[in-house]
Amino acid sequence: MSTIATHRSNAGLARWAALGGIAYVVLFVVGVILIFGSSPDSSSAPAKIISWYSDSGHRDRINFGWLAAGLGVFFFLWFLSALRRTVRRLEGDDGFLTGLTTIGGSVYAALTLAGLAVNDGIRTMSDDTYHHQVFPGLIHAADDTAWVLHASGGAGAAAMILAASIAALRAGAVARWAGWLGVAAGVLSLGLIAFFPWFVTAIWILVVSGGMFIRGGRDAQASPAISG
Repeated sequence: MSTIATHRSNAGLARWAALGGIAYVVLFVVGVILIFGSSPDSSSAPAKIISWYSDSGHRDRINFGWLAAGLGVFFFLWFLSALRRTVRRLEGDDGFLTGLTTIGGSVYAALTLAGLAVNDGIRTMSDDTYHHQVFPGLIHAADDTAWVLHASGGAGAAAMILAASIAALRAGAVARWAGWLGVAAGVLSLGLIAFFPWFVTAIWILVVSGGMFIRGGRDAQASPAISG
């Protein structure tokens, strides 16, 4: 006996995966607000930091923020897979820009998750310390380390955005001004240490995420007409 594998297209799954970019931005913003929104600056007076972090409700808020932002990165990976598929189609057989898009996005996701984990683990560690003791110096270190980890991921985000934008420009898939704006967004993403460029990165992801979803619907509608 022999079995015949039936090829199933992932076009429908990839279309919905594209929306992972929007989910990532929304959840990441919610997570950051929960983690940092009401907490004192890590350079504040030690007594103020100890008082705030001694409240279990505040630590729970940080944990919820970590979960929300981490879930956002999970959806980002789905977006990245859909983006890789699109870039591969635009690029053709070479694969250089496709690989750079995938590696860059993966590096950004990994370092972002690492930053979130370090931040949450150390900021809430008083749950497991003797008499629930809070160490302001460690909280300051967690803040700086998480910041630098996420900023380092900017190199990956920049590579992803630049590669995808160049592929779109070369294929004529977008207007030239839009493609060059994407290139500019990629360059700005290298400066995530200032955090402000993240908003540029987020806008790019939102636009591309929505664009891939809409384009996927149009392609699905055109396919029956072409086959007919």
